[in-house]
Amino acid sequence: MDEYYFISFGSTNHALFAENILRKEKIDVTIIPTPREVTESCGLSIKIKEENLEYVKSIVKGQGIIIKGIYILKRYDGHKEVTKID
Repeated sequence: MDEYYFISFGSTNHALFAENILRKEKIDVTIIPTPREVTESCGLSIKIKEENLEYVKSIVKGQGIIIKGIYILKRYDGHKEVTKID
């Protein structure tokens, strides 16, 4: 099984701003297209490692960046499942 966490944003600007802030904090992040299962957000999301999840949440929320949600995406046996966790 393959899984990862990602944050979706209200706008592309917020996604890019968050990426910049997180990189300055030396957090490994990747900009990804928002999965189709998450339709209420902009087209960009930030993929993060599980071990950085709480730290990333505190930084993003502390900066006042508007997020639409935090999700986990799981792929297994040819299926994909996206679950909102926050």
